[in-house]
Amino acid sequence: MEINEIVKKFKDQREVLAKKFLADVDADAYLSAHAKAADKAVLAILKLNQLSEDVAVVAVGGYGREQQFPYSDLDLLFLLPDGVRDKDLKTISDAIGNLWSLGLTVGYSVRSIEECLEQAEVDITAQTAMLESRLIAGNEELFKTYSETMEKNLNLKKFYRAKFIEQQQRHLKYHESSYALEPNIKEAPGGLRDLNILIWVLRAARLGNTWQEVFEKGLITRRECELLESVTKSLYRLRIHMHLLTNRHEDRLIFEIQEPLAKALGIVGTVGRRPSEVMMQHFYVNAKTIGQLNSIILQAIKERYSKEPEQTGEPICSGFVRQGDVLGLESPDVLVKNPERILEAFLIQERHPDIPMKSSRLYRALFEAHSLMNKEWAENPVNRQTFLKIIQGRRGVWHALEEMNRWGVLGKLLPSFNRIVGQMQHDLFHAYTVDQHTLLAIRYLRNFTHSENAHELPLCTELMMAMKGSWRLVLALLYHDIGKGRGGDHSKIGAEIVRQMCRDFEIADEDADYIEFLVREHLTMSMVAQKQDISDPEVIENFAKKVGTMERLVSLYLLTVCDIRATGPKIWNAWKAQLLEDLFYSTARFLKGKGIDRDLLVSRRRKDALRLTRFTPEQRDRINKFWDNFDVAYFMKHSVRNIVWHAKVLLPHLDSPKSFVASRPLRGMEHAHEILILTQDRPELFARIVSNLQQYGLSIAEARIHTGRDGRVVDSFIVVDDGSDPNFEQEFARFQEILAEKLDLAEKLPPPLRGRPSRQSKLFPISPQASLRPDAAGRQYMLSIVTTDRLGLLASIARVFVQYGINLVTARITTLGERAEDVFLIESFKLRDPVFCAEFEKAVLEALEL
Repeated sequence: MEINEIVKKFKDQREVLAKKFLADVDADAYLSAHAKAADKAVLAILKLNQLSEDVAVVAVGGYGREQQFPYSDLDLLFLLPDGVRDKDLKTISDAIGNLWSLGLTVGYSVRSIEECLEQAEVDITAQTAMLESRLIAGNEELFKTYSETMEKNLNLKKFYRAKFIEQQQRHLKYHESSYALEPNIKEAPGGLRDLNILIWVLRAARLGNTWQEVFEKGLITRRECELLESVTKSLYRLRIHMHLLTNRHEDRLIFEIQEPLAKALGIVGTVGRRPSEVMMQHFYVNAKTIGQLNSIILQAIKERYSKEPEQTGEPICSGFVRQGDVLGLESPDVLVKNPERILEAFLIQERHPDIPMKSSRLYRALFEAHSLMNKEWAENPVNRQTFLKIIQGRRGVWHALEEMNRWGVLGKLLPSFNRIVGQMQHDLFHAYTVDQHTLLAIRYLRNFTHSENAHELPLCTELMMAMKGSWRLVLALLYHDIGKGRGGDHSKIGAEIVRQMCRDFEIADEDADYIEFLVREHLTMSMVAQKQDISDPEVIENFAKKVGTMERLVSLYLLTVCDIRATGPKIWNAWKAQLLEDLFYSTARFLKGKGIDRDLLVSRRRKDALRLTRFTPEQRDRINKFWDNFDVAYFMKHSVRNIVWHAKVLLPHLDSPKSFVASRPLRGMEHAHEILILTQDRPELFARIVSNLQQYGLSIAEARIHTGRDGRVVDSFIVVDDGSDPNFEQEFARFQEILAEKLDLAEKLPPPLRGRPSRQSKLFPISPQASLRPDAAGRQYMLSIVTTDRLGLLASIARVFVQYGINLVTARITTLGERAEDVFLIESFKLRDPVFCAEFEKAVLEALEL
């Protein structure tokens, strides 16, 4: 049989199997049949290449356990005998080349038994492969020797420890959350890999190869066995559907396949919920169940091979015992007899950080405790006081809350929190479900209580360490998004919910007011910092009046930092950090009664800048004359450090009629630069600059435009590159020269680039919004836009400014994931005409369309 014939036959079989699966949805039958079809194809290819029978060809991994998903790797071990010949190695190489023709990724290794042993010493994967090895063809005796040798060298304790650490590292890689909105169903916590690890360790401990066998060995209960079988089949079906839908090895539940996947699974939506949302909720419930069972079983295995009976532990308090670093129960029915002790388990571990683990008995008791946590239990004053003690703890607060959520306790105690567990957020910047975002924000907050994290955000650590009653901030974060999914303003809804919670838990009115304020205003500081001109004293004064006190300012600042950081790994950056820090310091100065005297501030900044420049008297005179051209806004919008840099780089070019461009890396922000431009004012200037920056692939984070009385312009841009070009710095230096040259040429303005929308923005489109209103003084106007971010967006808006004769004063560019929320301060006498404003707004909206 020729290779083309082998490949065609295999692909035809795959199509038949796929159709059969879509008809009967029998995952086990499909996986087994697909593995057998692959066996036949592999055997045919080995025969075609006349592979020596001295070599043992071994299936490993999922293929080894006869579970071949549609596009999973075809993992093979070519086991070499002693005295292997060059001819055999050449044949193996040819066979591997032909195997790729099957349309699957071929994962292979070519080793002797000795090399397998050496590899197992440094790579736990090699030992794992032994547990799932299956001979396909070749030397049976060699394979038998391999299996016996690998099994003999398997150390259960070392294997268990290695797999446990491997799982921890994998969970860290996936942000310790199975609640990512596009989870990897294989690798993320609560996914297939967590089930695989259980089976691998159970096989190594000779406790069974299937869940039924493990049950018969007495390690798991009948209910646990049934749940494991159910969630395993559910994930198998899900993964097969994902591969078939995408026609590739796709293990991520990406947004674009969630709706068709739900349809393929026969899931029906409910009132206000799409089928995909129902499906994802099922997935999150299964992921949580897998995580719970994973903890129970791994701990049970550890206890079995340590052979230390739980009842020999040291009593630590009523009903609980301590066994080294493990917290256990005196008897299995402790929680059943006294459900108040459910919360005590978390309080004990919070107060005893040297007891980080729970026994399998305690894990199992928590797993079975759902029926105990009813409405009466939730309203029990003892339980409510225990919860307050937990969040008022000095250490371990986040860990306790995370564990309570993991075991379903938090949602049972706080029914309003239960509504956001597993709730998706269909936008372009949140990366997690609402409950996981909430707990991650609390984690970031509690990290500020540890001095070892001070290097990340030193101001936050300093403020947190000095704060009294920080538990109120924990509670505010726990409830800050509690109102999501209810319709309306979630901040106001959340404030009402947390106020009622404070009454129920008998929290003092003063503390309740403080917590309610933080929940109601949790978006305010971010909105002011990113959308308003925080160099304007009126903005600072209005914000300070809303905050009221330094205590509230400190808490709102910390809450805002944690909220943004927990939104998603790509949202927080040093630029946002600097904006919030600047707003904090300016507001703190106002609240301390020092106010903001513009003239005095300008005078001080000019003096401080000159003191730091060390200019000669002649140079001082030149720079002072240059500064006299600019109004107070220039000195209000730039720090002394910025003004000094501007002065130093611009001084040699003040008398030149040519444009000048300089740049420097932005401190503390990777791939970010500040670009400074000195040029003569002219029509289309902003549009020309923006077009060139975006054609070079730079994203603009902020633009500050300052036009002097003599017609010269000093423009400052914060730009970010994508970090993909290793030669960026060298090319960027040349780009600055080109930009300066282009600004002085009277070339026709090129059309703006129109970048393609991302896959997320296609699935969650944003209706473009534009709002135009006069500022507080009525002299200038604020144009606010909300739309999907794309390459060329700013250039498109700039063209509208040119078309309508609008002068840009400053721009604040805010990108939240794929969502652009930009604010432009503009001026033109024409804006006093309502008809003109309506036409201008319409043109802006048209420019925002993708």
